[in-house]
Amino acid sequence: MGRLICAEFRKLKGSNILWICLVSCTILPLISIIVNSKINAQSFWIGYSTQNLLLSVLLLWPCIFGLIGTFIFVRERIENTYKNLLIIPIGRIQLAIAKLITLFLLIMIMTIFSYLLNIIALTIGITFNVTTFLEGLEKYLMAGVLMFISILPIILIVIISKKSYVVSIYVIIVYAITSIVAIWSSTLSAIVPIVIILRICNIKVLSIEYAFSITYSYISLIVIGIVSLIGILLYSKVQDA
Repeated sequence: MGRLICAEFRKLKGSNILWICLVSCTILPLISIIVNSKINAQSFWIGYSTQNLLLSVLLLWPCIFGLIGTFIFVRERIENTYKNLLIIPIGRIQLAIAKLITLFLLIMIMTIFSYLLNIIALTIGITFNVTTFLEGLEKYLMAGVLMFISILPIILIVIISKKSYVVSIYVIIVYAITSIVAIWSSTLSAIVPIVIILRICNIKVLSIEYAFSITYSYISLIVIGIVSLIGILLYSKVQDA
């Protein structure tokens, strides 16, 4: 399993999409530098949690992580190299699990990378202590884990469709728009994965009303994650068999 994960990272290392996504992570910190250089910001936590994390979860991360996940799972099929992998004595489910672990690790790495960039940007005119730093890191890591679960449906749809990256972009756009629309519905906001992340991480920026208690949001996210995960593994087992 370790060798499979290392192989996935090596494939990503030689691709442009990973570097494009890393550069994309610098967008919000750059905005923070511009904003914080013009205002007398007194609270690191307010600026951090109410601006960058909200925009990351709602807009930036679904696009970045969705594209990376799609690349990891469909690259071999687009380049017609998937059947070559099957010559190696590796189970399809084992290969899918390795890809999922790779995606999870990448999400966490890029989440920490984004947080550190925000720290650098927000230090302009702002002072904070170790406690504040750890609180922010904890919230970012939690959002990263939940984001991994939230994009599993995107991965499932894309690998079932067996299409190109263009289809994945359409799916990601629809997914992001659905999440934004869900904010204005008290029912959808309690069950749509991306909005659930805002709720669980206690990102209180928008006045979002929820029709159900947070328990139902947890249940919804868990069910969506499990169903998507099982779907990915089962489809990986039967496809091209």
